[in-house]
Amino acid sequence: MKMDIRDILFWIFLLLSIILVLWAIFGNSPTEFIAIITLIFTLLLKIWSISDRLIRLEMRFNALARDFKEHIK
Repeated sequence: MKMDIRDILFWIFLLLSIILVLWAIFGNSPTEFIAIITLIFTLLLKIWSISDRLIRLEMRFNALARDFKEHIK
């Protein structure tokens, strides 16, 4: 299975955001804004990755439908 750079960044930012949230809970942390920004960036990376996979799947279905229509004729 090929790992995309977005998947690698997602896991890195997920780990970082978990650390920042735990650090915010137990005190002496950077601002809550930084923790929230890392969580948002993590979610954006995952949504971007899922969106690209959905586009590829859609293209495959369109090609399959086109091939099926040609086969029927």
